[in-house]
Amino acid sequence: MKRSNKLLRLLFGAASVLSAVTLTLGGCTSVDDTLGGNLVPDNQQMRAGFVRFPESGEDKAKYVTTRLFQSDSVVSSNLSSGYFGSQLNDTLGLRTAGFLTQMINLSEIKEGYFGYKPIFDSAQLLISIASYGRDTLTEQRFAVYEVKSNKYITDKPAAAGKSERDTTFYLNFDPVKEGVIDETEGPLFYFTLGGEDKGPATTAVTLEPTESGREYIQRLMLQQGDYKDDYSIYSIDSLEQWVEEFRGFYICPDPAMPLTADRGEGTIFGTTLESSGFAVYGRNRVEADPSLIQDTLQMLYYFYEGSVDHGNVSVNTAYHDYSQAKKALFEIADAREPAAGEADERPETARVRVEGFGGVVSDITFTEAFFEALEREIEKANEAEGKDFRTLAFSQVTMSVYFNDGAYDWQEIVPGDGSGNGSGNGSGPDIVRLTDEMTAAPSRLGLYTNYKTRTPIADYNYTYESQYNTTLDYGGYVNRSQGCYKMNITAYAQALWNSYMKEKQAAAAEGRAVDLSKVQNRTIYLAPEAGGFYTTAFGILQGMATDGGENNAPIRLELAYNMIK
Repeated sequence: MKRSNKLLRLLFGAASVLSAVTLTLGGCTSVDDTLGGNLVPDNQQMRAGFVRFPESGEDKAKYVTTRLFQSDSVVSSNLSSGYFGSQLNDTLGLRTAGFLTQMINLSEIKEGYFGYKPIFDSAQLLISIASYGRDTLTEQRFAVYEVKSNKYITDKPAAAGKSERDTTFYLNFDPVKEGVIDETEGPLFYFTLGGEDKGPATTAVTLEPTESGREYIQRLMLQQGDYKDDYSIYSIDSLEQWVEEFRGFYICPDPAMPLTADRGEGTIFGTTLESSGFAVYGRNRVEADPSLIQDTLQMLYYFYEGSVDHGNVSVNTAYHDYSQAKKALFEIADAREPAAGEADERPETARVRVEGFGGVVSDITFTEAFFEALEREIEKANEAEGKDFRTLAFSQVTMSVYFNDGAYDWQEIVPGDGSGNGSGNGSGPDIVRLTDEMTAAPSRLGLYTNYKTRTPIADYNYTYESQYNTTLDYGGYVNRSQGCYKMNITAYAQALWNSYMKEKQAAAAEGRAVDLSKVQNRTIYLAPEAGGFYTTAFGILQGMATDGGENNAPIRLELAYNMIK
């Protein structure tokens, strides 16, 4: 990397010298053409240019169209974290998350360890909170259910081309329909999290057992069940048998105590599964005199351990109730992905959304107006200069997506009280509200050609970025000084333009109109960054330009290009 930087400095240094020489020469002659331009073969001549779509908020041309998009086909299994909690606010409505996790024993418990009529003292959920939202002070009550069946795994066919079973699941996973939990039997345990004394720093919460929970502990202590007095289940070599008998937990907000507005906004916690588990504490008795305590007992069970082949399956679930939202309202039917074979009838929308947890995101489609505008750039240059430029090579293309209270000109954003009534011109973009919008939003957004598989545009190679610990030119972060997200999409735009030109040439050769459906990846998806698909943050942004002028700063494209023959 250092060597590359040195090369860049040398390159820019040489460019500066060349620029100085050019300016000096330019001052000695009346010829203002490119130095040596007459030596460049005609078919290699280029012309640099720059264009901005739209140039201002008054431009109502639809260079892109935007629509809402929501799909349950987002992978939610075998993530590094388990998510649980509820989040309620005026924009999101109610969002609820839970997670299923297998549980394994890696402690060597020898024959007779539990002794005579062991006593159960307490049980704890061990957690390592790695992510959470803004309101951790609202106390939430959670339920811990026993996983009753492994059929969600065993009845699933093997993955294509593989011998082992497919343990990939999606956000549409329903633990009740899958027979994973039996709500009629109720949970094993309850616990609370949130509040001043049980915040994100909490590493262990004491569980409140139900009668079913006490019976479950008796099974773990080999006092009941199929493995009564049979210590073989605790053998390190019996993990496969272990997960058949003790299948794990499903942890979610207590259905009997849903989060309501009078209690607070709440949040969703994310615990690192590798550092999470279940602990049981107890004592055993002296068999000759049961009133005497012989020893203390401690059992520790892990939610994830990468060194073993069994017991590491986890599945996250998320549910969204947008009917409880009070602003930025929309019909969820207008966002849902159409089923296979169904026509896509999602309407265009001026405002776009970006959420985590499989919530609503947005798609952006480049329109005929966009391609025609670029072609006009070529036509104007050819007419003005008598050239025969045929296509474009982009040197840089950026896309800016503005917050609701963002503006192309920051001076239009007025001081206000958050109500939209500024002290400047009386209305319009409000700096207080804009600040709140940026604070609530994800810190970075990604652009994808396939949202469900997290396939990014070429500029946003997040795998490369992570693997080599580097920073992409793509950007995608909140730009607080401009009230927008700005993404460098040069490689994507070039591929898009090349695909359009290829289709245009094919259409001309076949004597037909251009078919935009044959232009590859004309639609891209605006969603949280790849590592933030389960963020609690959310944003409402300005999308396409509309005839009604709902957006004062629609999505803006800035393109620096070279015309070539």
